[in-house]
Amino acid sequence: MNIIRLYQNFWIRNSIIIVVCLLVIFGCVYDTDPEIDETNGQFLWTFVKISRGFFPLYIAMIFSNMVLVRKLLFQKKYTLFIAFFLLYWTLYYIGIQYYYDFVHMRSETLLAVQLGKVSLLLTVIAISNGTALYFLHLWILRNISESRKAQMNIETELSFLKQQLNPHFLLNAMNNLYGESLSEPESVPDRILNLSDLLRYQIEATKKNLVPLQDEMDFVKRYLAYCSFSNERLEVHQEYIGETDGIEIPPLFFLPLVENAVKFSRETLQPQIRFEFEVSGKNLSFSIENNFLEVGSRLNGTGIGLGNLERRLEVYGLKHELVYGKENGLFTIKLQLWELHTVA
Repeated sequence: MNIIRLYQNFWIRNSIIIVVCLLVIFGCVYDTDPEIDETNGQFLWTFVKISRGFFPLYIAMIFSNMVLVRKLLFQKKYTLFIAFFLLYWTLYYIGIQYYYDFVHMRSETLLAVQLGKVSLLLTVIAISNGTALYFLHLWILRNISESRKAQMNIETELSFLKQQLNPHFLLNAMNNLYGESLSEPESVPDRILNLSDLLRYQIEATKKNLVPLQDEMDFVKRYLAYCSFSNERLEVHQEYIGETDGIEIPPLFFLPLVENAVKFSRETLQPQIRFEFEVSGKNLSFSIENNFLEVGSRLNGTGIGLGNLERRLEVYGLKHELVYGKENGLFTIKLQLWELHTVA
């Protein structure tokens, strides 16, 4: 896992690549150039000249991959990509000639022959290899991400199955239904249907990688409606802003946050929960706030819910900002998500 994290770090990965490439080039030149003499300083000077020839191509390759390939080719702007790709590397080929002249790399040594004369064929080969390595890199990252998602989905499904069969939750539900059947028997069928919908959605959602955002919001509404029924003192203030059409999100994404809010506010005399969904394009802002006992609470916050959420944000590769904290008897969580998945 540590190796994978090192590989995913842009700066560490590229630093390793640079060092390896320079050492390989130096080894090839060192074995073939008889003019290199460690005793008169040419050893270091050779390495400097190799670096002068290597870095312009490497930097140009980074720009080509990160801008032209990613911003044009991957966005299916094929005509623009071909035009800018050819123009970019043509200008590079012309400009590099002047660059080598500027740094005085044209001499009679074998090293100068290798680095001072820019062959069109060698340039095309370098460009092809650099672009191919970038696609290989993306393929490796994608496989790493898919493997981690598969593992996370299994762990998440097992976790949710345990929650679905939580005896404490079901026992409270049955007790509440029993009590209401004695006092308001006409409302019991609706309560049973509400509970059934909650359990059914949990079971079905865990089988999917992504679910519609609107379904998740509806599930939160039903869950809080059920909690309000089981605790009449609970006050829920909710607000929904924006259009959710076509937006998808990992299943049961907000449930741990809502569950914690209900659990900790329940200890207060006047439990209150306030939350808001605000959708703007493919971006989502979610905030939830609940009161809690600052002193005398029988509950211990383990941080598992927030830890699981942070882990899922990482595994799904969602661009996000998660902020939370306590102040004046209120616990607040703010989650911003950008560039969410949409239905193709």
